[in-house]
Amino acid sequence: MKNNEFEECERPQAVVALSGGVDSSFSLILAKKLGFNPIAITVDAGTIILPNQFKHNIKDLCELLDVKHHYINADYSEIIAESLNGKFHPCGKCSKKTEELIYDYAEKNNLEFVIYGDMLSTGTQCITKQRETIYRINLPASLSTSKQEIKSVTRDYELREFDGFGCPLLYEVHRKFPHHKKFSIQRILRETRASALEVGEALDLIWSFYKTK
Repeated sequence: MKNNEFEECERPQAVVALSGGVDSSFSLILAKKLGFNPIAITVDAGTIILPNQFKHNIKDLCELLDVKHHYINADYSEIIAESLNGKFHPCGKCSKKTEELIYDYAEKNNLEFVIYGDMLSTGTQCITKQRETIYRINLPASLSTSKQEIKSVTRDYELREFDGFGCPLLYEVHRKFPHHKKFSIQRILRETRASALEVGEALDLIWSFYKTK
């Protein structure tokens, strides 16, 4: 510092976990607008978890925002097999593995911020320290953003919207083991209690498990 002047810092970089859904797309759009200079990262576990139509959204959005994007190819075969055998509901283990892979990428590339599209806080907070040098930001949760607000932003980018809740693996688990639907419903109700979802939106998602309108 000289003469009370500070050197200008470079724009901070952040990893944005991008699935191609509206929540993560909203987070990438906002991260770009906030000046994070984001890098979008997608963990590709195969089409049963990441369908091709989501990849179209990823490609279109990253090109439109001029954001660098990288896929991380990963083997989720054990999680998929055990889920389809009814051993557990897939979302918890799938999310945990995805998060660890993205934290590994951030750590390897010396990136301090990892942004997620979660509408709920992690634990009791929306900004948490995950590793010694990494901070996780649940961007929609930190702004108390509703699903309708998220959709109003992403519609401006002409992204494909998909009905229902979760991935093809989750729906196959529901089909084979209907009792697992209650765990998915609990996840929806948590978002409803946090005012992230309207009651009508929550009901539509729950009805989608039964192919009922």
